[in-house]
Amino acid sequence: MNILIIGYPNDNIVNLIKSSKYADKVYTALNGYDGEFPNIEYRTFEELIQKALALKIDIAINTDKILIMDGIAEAFKSSKINLISVNQKWFNLESSRLSAKKLLDHYKINTPQIVRVPLEFPIVIKTNLPDTEYIANSMQDVVSKMEELEGQTTFFEEYVTGQNFELYAIWDKKNIKYFYSNEYLTEVQNDRLDLLKTKLNFMFSDEKADFIGIFSTHLIWYKNDWFVQSFDMGATIPTECLKKTDFIFLLNSAIYQKLE
Repeated sequence: MNILIIGYPNDNIVNLIKSSKYADKVYTALNGYDGEFPNIEYRTFEELIQKALALKIDIAINTDKILIMDGIAEAFKSSKINLISVNQKWFNLESSRLSAKKLLDHYKINTPQIVRVPLEFPIVIKTNLPDTEYIANSMQDVVSKMEELEGQTTFFEEYVTGQNFELYAIWDKKNIKYFYSNEYLTEVQNDRLDLLKTKLNFMFSDEKADFIGIFSTHLIWYKNDWFVQSFDMGATIPTECLKKTDFIFLLNSAIYQKLE
């Protein structure tokens, strides 16, 4: 198969592709990039699609989150190129924390509780954007930080601590296949994780998520259950989690909705 990496070819995804017995020719598409693979320069998604068709690309893999927001998944949807990438709508799980929390609450998936008025400390101050959160240990901290964040959408969240866990997954418009290491999980944690996986699968299915892509869910073990902290909707699956699974075979299975 001919593979196209759109965006920066990070070491993990390059190693996954190189180790696949199904990968024949590998190309990149990143303007100004000079790497080990033949590179495509392009100005528009349409130009990229036409060049990919000319090279007989079987699977394109997007690694650039900016391109997700620019609508790459929507542009490729009407083409004959199979693109592995989340779309704009579902990128909201990462880019809009309040939207993600609202959706997860609807499907009764645990998230840290929103606090209306901070009465106990520490407390977490978050903005609606990913990777922006602050721990306040006093009301003075809250006032100071809120002054800095004036004009941004902010909310308070309970402070939770516990064991962190990363759950990787690929969605094929019908099913989710999960990848993770459960070496250090207890029987109770595994049982609760199975329930969470079922809820996530139902959420994506019920909402008719129309994309084929890889994402990860950052979890924390708190009050004897898993709580969703955040999503990475442009993730790749670490080599150690795939074990003996061939990466390109996995992507091809997702394209034909045969993950099960």
